[in-house]
Amino acid sequence: MKNILKRAAAGILAMAMCAGLSGCYSEDKTWAAKVGEETMPIGGYIYYLSSAYSQGAALVDSEADVLGGSIEGTGASQWIEDKAMEHLRSYYFVSQKFDGLGLTLDEEDQTAVKDATGSVWGYYKTAFEKMGISQDSFEQAYSLYNVRLQKLMAALYGEGGEKELPESEMRDYYLDNYVYYNYFFVAYTDKDEETGVTSPKSDEDKAAIKEDLEEHIERINSGEETLSLAATNYANATQTEPNIGEEPVAMRKEAMSDLFMNAIKDLKNGEAGLAESDSGAYVIMKMDLEEDFEALAADENRKLSLIGEMKGEEFTSYVEEESANVNVELNQKAIGSVKLSAVADTLGKKGTSSAESSASEDESSGESSSSEESSEESSEAESESPTE
Repeated sequence: MKNILKRAAAGILAMAMCAGLSGCYSEDKTWAAKVGEETMPIGGYIYYLSSAYSQGAALVDSEADVLGGSIEGTGASQWIEDKAMEHLRSYYFVSQKFDGLGLTLDEEDQTAVKDATGSVWGYYKTAFEKMGISQDSFEQAYSLYNVRLQKLMAALYGEGGEKELPESEMRDYYLDNYVYYNYFFVAYTDKDEETGVTSPKSDEDKAAIKEDLEEHIERINSGEETLSLAATNYANATQTEPNIGEEPVAMRKEAMSDLFMNAIKDLKNGEAGLAESDSGAYVIMKMDLEEDFEALAADENRKLSLIGEMKGEEFTSYVEEESANVNVELNQKAIGSVKLSAVADTLGKKGTSSAESSASEDESSGESSSSEESSEESSEAESESPTE
């Protein structure tokens, strides 16, 4: 009788410990983690493990096997497993914060989730399934997470949000860091219509083109011509087809080539200048950036992109810090059965991915699996631009 009571007491103690820890597990190895009613399938955890492996591979000497290396003073295997767990906790933090703010996914968001899955799954299907990642679990761990993440950032930094980013601050940043312009391009080459072969123009022809374009620039700056009209008039006079941008371009100053930046930096709004390269000459007009910002502020997608540029690192740190406090019920039996070596075999032991070649075997399958392979099964079985 005493032994029975001791065993019963030990069982009650174990149950009490399990209730207070996130490390207790179920024999069901199809799921990796739970918070409330939201369950992450084991394939979602394997995806986070593969993502962490890819991150780690970039930090390990390319000559060494990734798992045999060291990252930030920690053995690579441990670093990768820790990073995968960070990703998992981030998923749940974003989910909880999303719900806590009363955010929802509308039809457009649901479409974005499906599109995000489709853009990746068709290419990496073979590799993912070899590791034990189904399309459903990938969609949850990757696509759903990222759509929620973007909406959460917009809610936090948007008007009335906890971390509201004033429009005046966005405007100042935009005006300080961007240039708004349009241009047309005339090539310094001739094309043989029969053979399609191009050859460089003579120095005399290049000089004549440059002289003509400088005259059009004078007319633009005096208000006689618009950029579009100048391109049309040049084309009619020379029986050529200069390449003109369909829409003005807004670009970060640091991303612009020296060729364009030197031509535009001293121009006023509405003024044009000349940029010349070996391949041809550009007539560049500086546009009103303030006007473009007003258009940006009225476009939710462009506005979110700018918020991401300005506050992306801060937001990432915020999510990482808050995620550490999320209490997740982990299925250690399932997580412990995942073979990191199987992920390495699929993605490349030296960090050189074999996923692309294996994915190309089955490039566009859209079938979705609602059930998950166990992790044990998976371990048995990846013209010239103005920019720089």
